[in-house]
Amino acid sequence: MLEFIQQLTDDQTAVVGCVGAIMGATLTLMISFHSNPQNRQQAKSLSASKKLEVVNKEQQPQRRRAA
Repeated sequence: MLEFIQQLTDDQTAVVGCVGAIMGATLTLMISFHSNPQNRQQAKSLSASKKLEVVNKEQQPQRRRAA
């Protein structure tokens, strides 16, 4: 792995570093969001309400005109 990094040009090393930084920031954001208990409860209630919306839409009679 170290040989691979040494073969990269300066621009390629910068791109790899930027991608790594973005991935690290995303991971940190996800961990901090999911570690907050209020966000976990909110996510559960949102997913439950979305499921109810889908069920309600499927149960409603659909009126369609004949072509």
